[in-house]
Amino acid sequence: MKDTTRCVPLAFILTLLLLVGLAGCSTKIIVPPVTMDAARLQLNGKFVWFDLFTTDMTAAQNFYDRVFDWGFERSNEGNPQVKNILHRGQFVGNMIGRNSTPDDSYWLSYISVADTDHAYDAALGSGATSYASPKEMPNRGRVAVIVDSRMSLIGLLKSPVGDPPDVKPVAGQWVGTELWTDSLDDALAFYTRLGGYNAESVTANDMVKYRLLSTNGRIRAGIVSTQRVDIAPQWVPYVAVENIQATMELIRANGGRILLEPQMDVTSGRLALFSDPTGAVLGIREMEPEED
Repeated sequence: MKDTTRCVPLAFILTLLLLVGLAGCSTKIIVPPVTMDAARLQLNGKFVWFDLFTTDMTAAQNFYDRVFDWGFERSNEGNPQVKNILHRGQFVGNMIGRNSTPDDSYWLSYISVADTDHAYDAALGSGATSYASPKEMPNRGRVAVIVDSRMSLIGLLKSPVGDPPDVKPVAGQWVGTELWTDSLDDALAFYTRLGGYNAESVTANDMVKYRLLSTNGRIRAGIVSTQRVDIAPQWVPYVAVENIQATMELIRANGGRILLEPQMDVTSGRLALFSDPTGAVLGIREMEPEED
């Protein structure tokens, strides 16, 4: 994967703007809501949705199908460039095809906010840059995308049906999100304001500084301080797996690249990082076995 530490590709932005724009025109993109629960929970600071922007939809679909048993369906029969991602019938994200160079794909994480416009304006006032101003997307809600001072993209989302409830994930579903950054202090100051987080310092090892971000006593995300040049500053979502070694073998066998070998998480269990065959970075976290 090429070093994208200091740039956000224009092609990504054009694809994102196209996605948001088409949601309101005749070639309508139908995306699912962030939850089918519709309990209207407002869990500010929770990461509630994830989109894969990929340069090769076929390669990405084959990879995630084999590694996580994810299914894919068109969001609209007339538009093959956007697909819903499902796990056991439950929506877990969207895949959006885009034209760019190989190894130039991304996962975009969306954080729940009480008011997208207010959060967007506050973020810009705190040093972020706008990449997609607030727009309404049918089913999804009011969405905006910003890039922080270290070039990490993040989506802001106010869902019309509320946020997904906090439940224990099963294998193949999302289990957490981390910001990998080269400036811990800048990231901590920015995101504690944006998400209303409380931050807790956690000892990882002598080379890595780590902060846990929480709201109302519930851990919502983590911040990892790293100087690695092969992992650009970005939010990295994690997928729950039952057996991390077996999943690593599937990743390798299907064209993925291991970026971080399995190691103990700062809270519990083991985690690892990889990039898919199109360059998108993702993490896996091994679930703790159920107690007898």
